[in-house]
Amino acid sequence: MKKNIRSKISDFLTSEEGQVGVKSPLVLGAASASLLLAQAMVSPSAQAYWECYSNDDCSEGEYCDIWCDGTLDLNTCIGTWRSHCISTDI
Repeated sequence: MKKNIRSKISDFLTSEEGQVGVKSPLVLGAASASLLLAQAMVSPSAQAYWECYSNDDCSEGEYCDIWCDGTLDLNTCIGTWRSHCISTDI
């Protein structure tokens, strides 16, 4: 029984209908992958605005200041989150 099913599957995959069925997901996957790659290459990086993420990222005698460069509405930044290290000697 297993041999019969395996041979039918093998016959289908080698037939013209099977080749179309196998190629369609590959073409769709390749198109999706190239779209995601293009988006990753074109989209601006959010990390360009972040000098630090916590006080541990700054040198001794500095702290990490994080702010919204825009409007802050209900803890949602309408703009860009930015950060940088500031000296505590001020």
